[in-house]
Amino acid sequence: MITRFAVDTSAVVDLMRTERQTPPPLLREDVEVFLPLPVLGELYFGAMASLRPEEHISDLTRVSRSWTRLLPDEDTARLYGELRFLTRNVAPLSASKTNDYWIAALSIQHDLPLLTNDRGFDNIANLSVIHW
Repeated sequence: MITRFAVDTSAVVDLMRTERQTPPPLLREDVEVFLPLPVLGELYFGAMASLRPEEHISDLTRVSRSWTRLLPDEDTARLYGELRFLTRNVAPLSASKTNDYWIAALSIQHDLPLLTNDRGFDNIANLSVIHW
């Protein structure tokens, strides 16, 4: 049973959808959720760019309050560089996808599976991915 994992932006957005009746099964009381700093930045950007920024920022604060932040350091930067280097010839990387490498590096560094709806993470070596 999974008791700790990191979340990607797509997973958090899905979780925050107001039409969801119950939380996803992985978000139980006994799990520890880790929020990579780049994900938090992407979420704040999305909230600020929305039609109701105050509401979405409030929702984001409420949802993420109890999650542990994953902060990058020099080891994260090295992993980020390795991941980018290893995939440089696989597919072109758009500017909007560079955060995915930071998110993956943080997840690998802390030995955490990554909960995501983004299939792009499936191609990153040494990253354990959970899709819901």
